[in-house]
Amino acid sequence: MTKTLKSIIQTFKYEEDDGLVKIGDNVKISKPSKSVRSSSRSSSRSSSRSSPRSSPKSKRANVDTSELPDLRHSLNSNLEVLFVGYNPGVQSSIQQHHYAHHSNLFWKLFNQSNLLEKVAVKIKSDGDDLQNLIARGCTPADDFDLIKYDIGFSDLSLRCTQRAEDLTEAEKFDNLPRLIKEINESKARNVVLIGKGIWEVFVKYYKQQLNMKFSLTRDNFVWGEIKTGKDELYNKLIEYIYSQIPLQTTIYVFPSTSGLVASMKFPEKLKLWQDMAANI
Repeated sequence: MTKTLKSIIQTFKYEEDDGLVKIGDNVKISKPSKSVRSSSRSSSRSSSRSSPRSSPKSKRANVDTSELPDLRHSLNSNLEVLFVGYNPGVQSSIQQHHYAHHSNLFWKLFNQSNLLEKVAVKIKSDGDDLQNLIARGCTPADDFDLIKYDIGFSDLSLRCTQRAEDLTEAEKFDNLPRLIKEINESKARNVVLIGKGIWEVFVKYYKQQLNMKFSLTRDNFVWGEIKTGKDELYNKLIEYIYSQIPLQTTIYVFPSTSGLVASMKFPEKLKLWQDMAANI
């Protein structure tokens, strides 16, 4: 563990005078007042029998992320794969590594898809460091080392929020040109959007440019590689989006890997990753 991470962890402490849990000097998490906690304890025995167990989401503390740092991207000028997230979560911002929360499935999917092995063969890379990395499996701490194998990371928005929904639509639109520029400058051959919501931003942004009335539906959207199909309007939009990025670039849309999102079972998610890796 680095000194920086140790220092961040060691700063976690309670401040009883203002009803906040403090993270470092500036970031605070709100907690219930003493009266609320006391009242909750007195009624918990009776309510636990009659009320359903509260969901994990309802128990999550509200975090003031305004002082948490942006998470820097990892890019070069010849990427084989560029992973694009919505924006950094709290743990990713604190640890300064991508997909850092322990419940996030990103690295499990990354390792089980054998993506690194596929990329290494494609770029003709070898060596003890690579073999050790493959043998033990990658973790969040390895994200910036993967740039040596032309695997990069960025986000639609670089600003940390507790939830992706905390980003405004204007903020998403304002960041898209920056992301498109990164795709072009990195010449990324495979751009993987981690979360359908990111692709929805692409669609909304460019349909406005084309003055087009169009919405993604179950009938026209397909997980995985973005390619033309039966919907002529969608085809026009897809072709226009592809015209904004390098000719060799393929876009993939995968479900969010967040532990809070369980809309698709793990084997189904893994199949999407494996199909993408097989195309490299």
